[in-house]
Amino acid sequence: MQTALVRMTICLILLAQPLTGNAEVAAAVTPYIMGVFPFVPTTTIEGIFAPLAAELSQALGRPVKVRSASSFDKFTDELKNRVFDIAFIQPFDYASLAKSAGLLPLASRNEVLNSYIVVRNDSPVHSMKDLKGKNMGMPPKAAAVSFLNSVVTKEAGLTPNKDVMFVFLASHQACLQQLMIGNVAACGVSPTAVRLAELQLKTTFRLIKESPAIPTPLFVVKKELPQKDRDTMLRVLITTDLAGVSPELRNKFVETNGKPFRKATDREYDVIRTMMHNNSR
Repeated sequence: MQTALVRMTICLILLAQPLTGNAEVAAAVTPYIMGVFPFVPTTTIEGIFAPLAAELSQALGRPVKVRSASSFDKFTDELKNRVFDIAFIQPFDYASLAKSAGLLPLASRNEVLNSYIVVRNDSPVHSMKDLKGKNMGMPPKAAAVSFLNSVVTKEAGLTPNKDVMFVFLASHQACLQQLMIGNVAACGVSPTAVRLAELQLKTTFRLIKESPAIPTPLFVVKKELPQKDRDTMLRVLITTDLAGVSPELRNKFVETNGKPFRKATDREYDVIRTMMHNNSR
């Protein structure tokens, strides 16, 4: 009887070992999900961020998968629901959601964010005042540059949706496409979106106004991720040259000759919080 019990115990141990090992392996290779807000078409996001995800994967020893969303609102909802382990988000989402969603700043773009108000080269519009009585396209209302477009319009002495009708579209790219076919008189989008659209649409746009600058989109990370992984992510982000991105696409995404990203701090986004507070009055 004792011998039978010993044999049964050994069998149970042997059966349990592979299961435990497999569980450990599965946990080790569970990918981190990198969210990227849909500021450009999905193919462009893949072209820029998939090589960066590969760099992070190699440094972490763990897969990193890129994921975006079909709209700004859907992306923001997923950000609120903590779908992403690491995410590249717009500054207004950071200012309004970071604390409640348990997100910490990692790295921001090594430049500033503003809005370019652009028109077609053959347009009779040469200043903001020329937009009176016309439509101005822009990305969704929740986009950072849409807020900046409102600021610039008011500074020009025009009342949004009275003197100038705002047309909110699905994305920066959609706005520029509508501008190309004449459905809007101007577009207020990010400089990066203009450069990428000029590359993809084989055209150029004429700048009529540049908005004030604010802190840029940034990478955030869930605060419960291991400190060593967060440190590794930061190191990769602030040292990468985006060498895996095609030179043409990289040149359109990165304005400066230096590193594309730098360490971000929470305090620098206080200006966004102030703008949001003042605008809510």
